[in-house]
Amino acid sequence: MIRRIITLLTLLAAISSCKAQGNNNIKQNKTLERTTERFDTSTYYMERQGLEYQFEHYLRGKVRQFGGNNGSNYIEYSKKEKDLFGTYKEYYNKTGTLKLVGKYYYNDFDCGIWKEYDENGYLIDEYDQDAPYKNYPWEKVEKFVKEELKLDLFDKNVSIRRYVSDKTNIPVWVIHYKVGPNIVSIKINANTGEIIKKGINPIIK
Repeated sequence: MIRRIITLLTLLAAISSCKAQGNNNIKQNKTLERTTERFDTSTYYMERQGLEYQFEHYLRGKVRQFGGNNGSNYIEYSKKEKDLFGTYKEYYNKTGTLKLVGKYYYNDFDCGIWKEYDENGYLIDEYDQDAPYKNYPWEKVEKFVKEELKLDLFDKNVSIRRYVSDKTNIPVWVIHYKVGPNIVSIKINANTGEIIKKGINPIIK
């Protein structure tokens, strides 16, 4: 009987050890992600005009870089002409290594998975900018704007932004577009997809 108990305890300890080791490996694997990407400071300082450097890249489209003065980090925005979304990158000033990378909608909001790295290039944080809007995601907003409102998302008179209300904690989409001398504003509850508010205001000159 005692031998059976000892055997059982030994087996449980082994299983617990394996489980703990498995969890540690999962955690370790997450932190093992590393980037070797660095900011090209030599080209930046040699080519920039004034406080920024702009150029065309065959993969990234139009690239705009700035920063680096007084110890500030380097910032880069890149977006192809026919794309609604671009890429944001931030690099550490001292090491030039990538600090932050993520996607943004060309009008006014961040989206998708954003990743943050330490100065040695190791991943330290990852967050989903789309999480609060999963019940009414971008795809539904895009469909609404194109099919219901009959608007062109590339039109400079059309803007879309989103935020989580400080008062109600409700995620909200806000669509603005110009009609003649007026601005139409539509606010959508991203939890339900219902239009919370629609208003028309004259353009103030």
